[in-house]
Amino acid sequence: MRLLLVDHGCCDPPHSRVFRCRDWLLPERIEVLACGPASVSALEAPTPGLHGIHLRDIAAANRKFARAVRDGTPQTFLDTSPTIPAPLLGLVRETARQAIAEAVDGFDPDVILVLHAGIFADLAVETGVPVVVHVGPHDLSAARHDERVHLLVSAALASAEVVMAADPTTEALLTAEWLDAAATNIGPVAEVDEHCGPFLAEAVRLAARRRGGGGGGQSPLP
Repeated sequence: MRLLLVDHGCCDPPHSRVFRCRDWLLPERIEVLACGPASVSALEAPTPGLHGIHLRDIAAANRKFARAVRDGTPQTFLDTSPTIPAPLLGLVRETARQAIAEAVDGFDPDVILVLHAGIFADLAVETGVPVVVHVGPHDLSAARHDERVHLLVSAALASAEVVMAADPTTEALLTAEWLDAAATNIGPVAEVDEHCGPFLAEAVRLAARRRGGGGGGQSPLP
């Protein structure tokens, strides 16, 4: 099985989280291509195993967002995304949309797994490939700060074939405030750590069996 793994944090090899996830999924016989923010210029040679979303030059237009991109942590990226001006957010999303579409065209994944409920999740849904969204403990509070991001995250969670929560508290918040009471796309609960391989694999295989069950469609915002 082929998996496109999309993260909201820096994906530079060899020690970024997506590459650790790739190693954790190897025993599950899942081939992984990483896709996410890369600190290098788009003009540099591509990194094997990574299809980068090149935001460094775009981020230079906004000091706060530039710091978030340089920081490299998913939480800083998620916290900063709702604060940037609409034109810049649109440009960031269009860059990500193109990168994710290119990765899908070149890799032909069976499933896309998005780490974090952020501004890339609904772009994965747009591709028509079955999607798993893994929701971290602080993702939903970050998404609440801006109506644009709230709409994007809500659409992604409703349309994904499987939604995973990092812990029971996050799962309870999802079912209480973000998903329909009759939602059937809740998947296993697991943190992203060295023990998560079997749980991620379970969610990915479930999404593949539910292909198209999440609804799909276009994002509500550009």
